[in-house]
Amino acid sequence: MSEQSKTLDIMRRIGAPRPEKIRISGILQSPLLASLTLLLPGGDSDPTAAVLEILGEYDINIRFINKYRDSVGNTSLCLCIDADVLDTAISALDVHEESLGIRDFVYHPKVKVISIYPHKQRPRVAERLLTALRMNGVDPLSTNNASSVVSCVVNNESVDQALVCLTSAFELP
Repeated sequence: MSEQSKTLDIMRRIGAPRPEKIRISGILQSPLLASLTLLLPGGDSDPTAAVLEILGEYDINIRFINKYRDSVGNTSLCLCIDADVLDTAISALDVHEESLGIRDFVYHPKVKVISIYPHKQRPRVAERLLTALRMNGVDPLSTNNASSVVSCVVNNESVDQALVCLTSAFELP
């Protein structure tokens, strides 16, 4: 069991105090999507553009994108695409796996992106979103934070549970 899991387990058992709800403008969920997460080599050349170009050649629309560098310099790229083109995307990336330097490849065939829209200048929204989900047993596959929206990718079977815990953590209009 990871340290994070131990901490959450302890917090669940002792009962963490419920913080005040944060007012938001709304919660939206995407249609059914699929997610692809690629581990790409770090360094001076970034293969992200090549990945997007390959998917574009197959008319695959990117609905969500999150990219970050890990502690050893590799790039983790999470993409959400329409669920019905997942097989096409996998085949296209498999053909180019070696030239792109793909080190690892994980996909989830049924996910949704849940987005919350905070009011301007409202701090700690992303933290509250992640804490609320994890405290209720929902593990987001990826997150993305902008000034006007905070989004997370969740397995489809966890969407209802995620929405329930988010409506209890945030105040809707």
